Amino acid sequence: MDKSAIQQIQETGSAKEFLAQLAVAGFPVAALPANFELHNLESYMPNRNTFRGLMKTANIDEFVRYHEEYQTEGNQCFINADNMSALTIFDLGTHNVPGHCKHQAQLTLRKTALFRALLNVNEERLGQKQLAEWIEDYSTAIQVFSTTGDVIDNAIASAAVRNMKFEARAGRESSVDDFSQHQSEYESVAVRTKEEFPMPAVFKFTCEPYLGLDERVFELRMSTIGNDTLVLRIKKLEQHQEEMGEEFQEKLQAKFLSESIEIDTFIGSFTS
Repeated sequence: MDKSAIQQIQETGSAKEFLAQLAVAGFPVAALPANFELHNLESYMPNRNTFRGLMKTANIDEFVRYHEEYQTEGNQCFINADNMSALTIFDLGTHNVPGHCKHQAQLTLRKTALFRALLNVNEERLGQKQLAEWIEDYSTAIQVFSTTGDVIDNAIASAAVRNMKFEARAGRESSVDDFSQHQSEYESVAVRTKEEFPMPAVFKFTCEPYLGLDERVFELRMSTIGNDTLVLRIKKLEQHQEEMGEEFQEKLQAKFLSESIEIDTFIGSFTS
């Protein structure tokens, strides 16, 4: 008996033992030769094997309306407040009868044009002309306050920015005593505008940040960098983002309830 015959007998014995184990497995499996190749014949059939697809939208109402058409038992929705998005899996199934997770709907809220304009200017280095034009372009959404807290008309605020003067002053300080000597140089910048214009200090920007969310007021503080640069910074931006995420969750869950859509919602993400 040659070596190949002995090896064949050993493989046959191992195969019989392996097939015996497969017979008691809790899921369908099969032992096939390594050179078998599988072919999917779905493209030749009149219909797909399963319903699958991904619906994407930025509109909460359309997202909910899609659920009315395709809601099934076991579908679940996962809400990601950080990304202002939600994902529903219609064929997730249950723990005992799991689905293929191939039919999904995704909602990603879209930033409005005004909110993008606000984020684009946040903490950016602006010249006088740039800031003045920004005030003029978005005048309907902006309210300007002076250093004393008084409201400034937007046209006056724009003129005040255009007429700002940056006054730089350099100097030297020194101190001497019996055992030490200290010298330092400094440079200070003062920003002024013409006497007839009040100095803008705080901006309030009102807009709907995402389609479907309520209007929100964002407060910005103006500061200077160097001799000719102005900077606007949104106060408590992270807090605004947290509040918008909570509002998104509440609105979506309320929409499901108002349309009598039975669906489990979870805060988080899901990967199958």
